[in-house]
Amino acid sequence: MTSDDDAVKLTELGRELPAIDLDAASAARIARSARSSVGRGPSLLRFIEPAIAAALVTSYLVWAIAQVFEALR
Repeated sequence: MTSDDDAVKLTELGRELPAIDLDAASAARIARSARSSVGRGPSLLRFIEPAIAAALVTSYLVWAIAQVFEALR
């Protein structure tokens, strides 16, 4: 399947969708928002939050292992 086939299929599916029921101002605002996000990478928060979570889990794991070793002494 090529990208031309995908474009044809997408066009066919688009014809079956109902018309958009938005006022012009809302449609313009949504379009502006979508255009500003196209081509941008994911936000930095998307990488920072998992890093913080991993750091907390790792520190808890290290503490738990230290407690086990301390109990075995």
